[in-house]
Amino acid sequence: MMKKTGGWKGKSAWSIADNFAQQAISFLIFAVLARWLTPHEFGLLAIAHLMVQFVRFSLLDALALPVVRAPTVDDRLFNWLFTFCTLTGLTAAALMALLAVPLAHFFKAPELAWVLVGMSGSIVLLGLVRAHEARLLREGNFRLLAIRSLCSVIAGGAVSLALAYRGAGAMALVAQQLTTTGLALLIAVAAEWRIWRPRWHWSTRQLRESAAEMGHVSGSAVLNYANGNGDAALVSVLLGPHATGLYNLGKRVLSAAYLVIGVSLNRVGVSLFVQNQGDPAELRRHYTRMLSITFLLLAPVYLLASALAEPLVVIAFGPQWRESAPVFAWLSVAYLAQAAYGLGQNLSFATQHAARVPKLAFIQLVVTTGLAVVFARWGTLGVAGAFAAGALAGSLSMQWLVNRQLGISASRMVSTMLPAACGSALAYAVVTLLPRTGLLVTGWWSLTATSAAGATAYLAAAGGSYWLLNRKR
Repeated sequence: MMKKTGGWKGKSAWSIADNFAQQAISFLIFAVLARWLTPHEFGLLAIAHLMVQFVRFSLLDALALPVVRAPTVDDRLFNWLFTFCTLTGLTAAALMALLAVPLAHFFKAPELAWVLVGMSGSIVLLGLVRAHEARLLREGNFRLLAIRSLCSVIAGGAVSLALAYRGAGAMALVAQQLTTTGLALLIAVAAEWRIWRPRWHWSTRQLRESAAEMGHVSGSAVLNYANGNGDAALVSVLLGPHATGLYNLGKRVLSAAYLVIGVSLNRVGVSLFVQNQGDPAELRRHYTRMLSITFLLLAPVYLLASALAEPLVVIAFGPQWRESAPVFAWLSVAYLAQAAYGLGQNLSFATQHAARVPKLAFIQLVVTTGLAVVFARWGTLGVAGAFAAGALAGSLSMQWLVNRQLGISASRMVSTMLPAACGSALAYAVVTLLPRTGLLVTGWWSLTATSAAGATAYLAAAGGSYWLLNRKR
């Protein structure tokens, strides 16, 4: 019998705290490692990680999510899930290890072979832990999931820092992934040990019953994975490990704000949309409010990160990462567009318009891939521009459909976006004009002072425009 834990407020708090703490700790560890390792070494890990994530999202999640969402579950069902995920993980890991040498030749990076072999162990561990994670998620035990994540991230970071300091190179990053996943497995097993111990159980009938939903989940996951990671994959194939490391620095820094702010707000949006799905006026009000808040919170982060990209990269990570700075602006546009797209996607799911989502995701993928191949001659900047263009195409298309569905007028969209736009304009002006006064950004103090000035200007302009709009109403 499954146990239930806590109310929805407590679960939400633990989920958000988990996400925020993970990003903060991971960022600090990454900042130190970036001082000791090269973009090429990070690029090797990024190539291997793309393959690991593909297995996780398109295969293991496709097996687990139908079980998590099933009306009734028992230990036999979780035993079947454990068996299937373990076999899938072993098969995928073996395939990755067998392809290690050919892939290393393809990328002209002999050391990639050892990274791929090492990371294949991570796939095995992910297969072993997926059934335990499904049980914890089904129980709603977000507190334990959060504690598990934090412990494993800290332990993995400690191992990688120790090995990187000793000169282990890219293998320090491999050890980080193995330690993180391995400790997560041990904690999950220990938590469930008295309640459930997995046993081998194969059921062809269960596989047939779950096949349809598994295919649906897997198809959606592949599209989402391709849109979220396709740009990094294209950089790795077209430009090699060194460029991949530089590009992923930008993604690693800028995705943090999207994951903490954008994803958290989208979760709130789901609840509001579901509760008011039968009331178009309330849906319109909640959607425009959530869209406005999303841009109000994300715009200053991405504007300051883009305007101060070069000194930020050099100060935080070292001069060897300077070449990654130009991609920050395009990636900022892409993540802002993704946050807006995610809000529209959740509205579509909540109001029985889910059919539009895979179509728009496919359009976004085609635009991004086509432009990336054309613009790859301009290096990482070209691919980042293609990623931004694809995200904008998907976001604008989604917004047009949502506006039609909810009857949102052009004037209402302008008033929704105006505070963030006004704040961004003034903040950019302040940040770009400050160096002319003699305040050059050369260290942490000047970076903090310039960021604070930009943030103050943003708050003043955004708050003023918001007050004027509400006064007219």
